[in-house]
Amino acid sequence: MTFVPNTAAQRAEMLKLIGVERFEDLLVAIPPDLIMQRPLQVPEAHGEVELGRAVEALTAQNLRIPPGRVFAGGGSYMHHVPSVVDEISSRGEFYTAYTPYQPEVSQGYLQSIYEYQSYICMLTGMDISNASGYDGATTLADAVLMSNYVHKGKRKRVLFAPFVNAEFRNVVDTYAYGMEMRTEVLSADGNGRLTVDALREALSEDVACVIFQYPDCLGYLEEELEQLSTAVRASGALAIFSFYPYAAGLLRTPGELGADIVCGEAQCFGNYVNYGGPYCGFLACREEYVRVLPGRLIGRTVCQRDGEPGMGFVMTLQAREQHIRRNKAMSNICSNQALLALRACIYLGSVGRNGFRQLAALCHANALEAHEKLVNISGVQDAFPERHFFNEFTLRFPGGTAAAIRQRGLQEGMLCGIHPLVESDGTLNSESNAGMVGDCLTFAFTEIHTAEDSDALARLVWEVLSGS
Repeated sequence: MTFVPNTAAQRAEMLKLIGVERFEDLLVAIPPDLIMQRPLQVPEAHGEVELGRAVEALTAQNLRIPPGRVFAGGGSYMHHVPSVVDEISSRGEFYTAYTPYQPEVSQGYLQSIYEYQSYICMLTGMDISNASGYDGATTLADAVLMSNYVHKGKRKRVLFAPFVNAEFRNVVDTYAYGMEMRTEVLSADGNGRLTVDALREALSEDVACVIFQYPDCLGYLEEELEQLSTAVRASGALAIFSFYPYAAGLLRTPGELGADIVCGEAQCFGNYVNYGGPYCGFLACREEYVRVLPGRLIGRTVCQRDGEPGMGFVMTLQAREQHIRRNKAMSNICSNQALLALRACIYLGSVGRNGFRQLAALCHANALEAHEKLVNISGVQDAFPERHFFNEFTLRFPGGTAAAIRQRGLQEGMLCGIHPLVESDGTLNSESNAGMVGDCLTFAFTEIHTAEDSDALARLVWEVLSGS
């Protein structure tokens, strides 16, 4: 049975209208060596029962690890998701990722996105937030493109502070290549820090932006971020922060530290860890850059409801977007991750301001407790013992044992950290800072971890290092 409804006559009519003779003529822009020259090798169809059994056999190969035994972060974090998030977000009036173009019939959904934007502004210290992006990596790339638009394409260098997530950098490199921008990674000093003097030496009139990760991909906090941001802005470049928003429960906001644009991953707010996504990127900026901010913006206005004054919500500043500006739009975001932004909104509303601070404090306390247990094991060292961290930290192990710890962990139902600078193909990143963390693992802790969990991790590390 075919599921393609077009008849041969209809296809011929469409090709004639387009002005080509054959379907293959539509593919001339694709290099011939990339076009498959054989039929798809699709196996015979299965019945529903047989297909179900085949899928069950595949899923049985998955390694199932309890959330409390996942000690990996690197952008995706095991936080508890309150049941109210699933309940409200699954309602039929919300269960779509499409942006509501008809405000008169979408007031509830528009209000939820407006509230999401308000939460993001509070957490980042910025003036304006968009309605969400695809994920933390693409919103960082969009932030870099914003810096290009602000400088009207006259500044083409992008500087990364040390220890920005390697996968995020890969996405930025891809976007920057298309805009003829050059990316560079700045070197850290012996303590893993970027000094103000080193930054000033790297800055010049062709630098569009400098990217800081806060906290960085090793989990550490840059103590001189405010001074670094001041130096960036004094040079005419933009200071971009890739921010883990849960840290806002304890730390100063990026806005307070001098950021111009703040982006990051909102998966930690009511969204599950999911291999490959979908995730929820956030992007916020100072008001002066709103005209180059990509994505939907929801605004609130005063209106009349049944003869009484009330509030109305609409999509605003739409002249920036692709359905109006086409190829000159600020981005191609259309059907974005609004459902996941809704979940983030529900999550933040349910935990409240005080609850959020308590959860952030618990993340930090659990990380401190685990850190103390691990560094007291003979042979284990903090990668940068003089630096502070929020809920992630990086430890150095004797040669070759980091991989053994991860392998032993998988055998015992634990995910024992990640290598902080591993590329998506599994190789160690080749940047100049990689040698500092050559045989290290980065561990993450959230409110779901208990003393029993960190005890189990410490016991496993001790057994591997002692040869037990």
